[in-house]
Amino acid sequence: MNNPRRTPPTVPKNPPVPGEKAESFADRFRDWRLRLNMDGEGIAKGAVCALLIIFFSLVQTTLFTRFRPFGAVPDLILPLIIAISMTEREKWGAVCGLAGAFVIESLGGSPLTLLPLLYMPAGYVCGLLTVHNFRDSAAVRALYTVVSSAGRAVFTLIAVILTVGDLPLTDALTRTVLPEFAANLLFAALPHAAAWLALRPFNKSRDAKVQ
Repeated sequence: MNNPRRTPPTVPKNPPVPGEKAESFADRFRDWRLRLNMDGEGIAKGAVCALLIIFFSLVQTTLFTRFRPFGAVPDLILPLIIAISMTEREKWGAVCGLAGAFVIESLGGSPLTLLPLLYMPAGYVCGLLTVHNFRDSAAVRALYTVVSSAGRAVFTLIAVILTVGDLPLTDALTRTVLPEFAANLLFAALPHAAAWLALRPFNKSRDAKVQ
């Protein structure tokens, strides 16, 4: 009598090694991250940036809503994002720009809803220019701040026109846009100095390193 053929048992191509965990979903897509180097130093740096954003958002939405230089509330988050991007380069600037826009809008510190379209590109572009075109200096920081504040003024003008349609352009400029622009420039040095001092310990040994 012929014995029926027995099919050999299938063996998995890559059997799991005992004690080794299977590759997780996060591991498979880890290359999709912005590569912010989130080791111990990166986590500490992220915490410092988060504290800076929260602190200046609170100052902007509490102190400067009562004390209004030139009759306007200065934007402290925009120069802070520029300072972070110049110190930590474009990827940190872009992420912190998005986070800063979310925090300041959640606190009601700005009537605009398009701030991510300003903060995030400003953080990315300023960091990129610092890497490839300009060196980090007080003059370059001032230049970035003036140009970014001018962009902020355009956003404010659009918001004023959309909310108060019958307001003459000259009144919008003299009552809102120009006072805000002047207040931004007047207090921009505060977040710049704070970011430089807070992030300096992370860059002592790699001042010339470009990430």
